[in-house]
Amino acid sequence: MGILNNIHMKNNAKMGVFNGKELPALYHDAEAVYKAVRENAILVDHSHMSILSVMGEDAWSLINYLSSADISIIRDEQGMYTLILNEDGTIFGDAYILCSEDGYYILSESLSTTDLIERLNLILAEQSENLDIQEIPEINSMDTENWGAILLEGPYSWELLSEIYGFDIIGLPYHEYMNTDDGLLTFRCGKHGEFAYLMVGEKQELAELWEKLLQKGERYQLKVAGLDYQNILRIENPCWDASIYHDYTRNPVVVQMQWAIGYDKEDFMGKSAVDEISNAGVDRKLLGIKPLAECHGITANDKVLINGEEVGIIVKGAYSPANQSFIALALIDKDYAWSDIEGFDIQTSHGDVAAKTHNLPFLYNFSMLVNPTEHSYVDVAKPKSAL
Repeated sequence: MGILNNIHMKNNAKMGVFNGKELPALYHDAEAVYKAVRENAILVDHSHMSILSVMGEDAWSLINYLSSADISIIRDEQGMYTLILNEDGTIFGDAYILCSEDGYYILSESLSTTDLIERLNLILAEQSENLDIQEIPEINSMDTENWGAILLEGPYSWELLSEIYGFDIIGLPYHEYMNTDDGLLTFRCGKHGEFAYLMVGEKQELAELWEKLLQKGERYQLKVAGLDYQNILRIENPCWDASIYHDYTRNPVVVQMQWAIGYDKEDFMGKSAVDEISNAGVDRKLLGIKPLAECHGITANDKVLINGEEVGIIVKGAYSPANQSFIALALIDKDYAWSDIEGFDIQTSHGDVAAKTHNLPFLYNFSMLVNPTEHSYVDVAKPKSAL
């Protein structure tokens, strides 16, 4: 058991398995955690992320072919989000790619280190000549270095983290990272529309940072969260999550993730297939949907109807405190896959409920109203937000 898990067990966290690793699923009351991530800040152990280093002169050729995004545009201390596709153009998983002076780091919460290493070795076996790889990159799982990751997320996560790392945090651009004096990489990222910072490195250093954040976080009403906090957020702000979509689709066009694909790249794994998918179009697309009448719940596999005829299916639903309503992600037939359209019914276990499609994401995040140069959670001389 690692040093971070020792901390979690001492604090009676409810544990679960994520990406093959045991981590906290729940720390505090779910409502308190939701309020914190949407209004101030939460702290989460993100060590379920697989972390690989790919170093060497030809690392770029290998990483760029692995990634659907165009990795050529990032430089040292910059990162990029990408899908990783199968040869048939479907989604294998997703990752952040971080560029360093000597190569790249791959960070993935959806793929194991074994999955990633096997995929990289497959590319080397089949594409080395085409990619003109002269020197085989050195591929290492950072598990052997006892690396992990913790995440600070929420509208005022930047302010709390700046108390430890200084004002450089405030100016850190999205998808860039900084090397801190404690030997960690601090990467500004986020999948849920809030300010978020991922700290990556040795778990001993992460544990020390964890304790510092807890101490300084008291005046920010910081909450420690388990990974179950993602359950609602990934409906409100959809992103790739195999646990949501695996029973329904891995088609990037269906789940409307074309933005993560560099269609104008010369080549990458699955390119020809995803080009065909995009050109041919799809039968269904992912949309949001909300009830227009009293609703007692929306669950996966509830049918979406128009005039009694099925035109879609619910992928996942939940109650959204921000919307003060049940909300859901649905796969809707292409002829009806338009936002803000009424006339739908959701066939729930409690009866049919009138519904309306909704554009995604479901909410305008509070972080969009917080400017680090003008606002503060703790400085009474400054307003908290633009509201």
